[in-house]
Amino acid sequence: MLDNLTLDQIRVFVTIAETGSFRAAAAKLARVQSAVSHAIANLEAELGIMLFDRSGHRPVLTAEGKALLGNAR
Repeated sequence: MLDNLTLDQIRVFVTIAETGSFRAAAAKLARVQSAVSHAIANLEAELGIMLFDRSGHRPVLTAEGKALLGNAR
């Protein structure tokens, strides 16, 4: 699953998972929050899966997101 991903895509994804929010990830990566959101939306579209459940206050990894995180680390 990681073969076609860029290092930047992996870095953004892992940072969101570690910080627990798109805003905190953006701050840690020195980017605006919209750029981080856009990067994850593109990654999810490219993979054809949802990596985060955004229905609550904070993004929560889906089962697919957890699997990707395990491989990314």
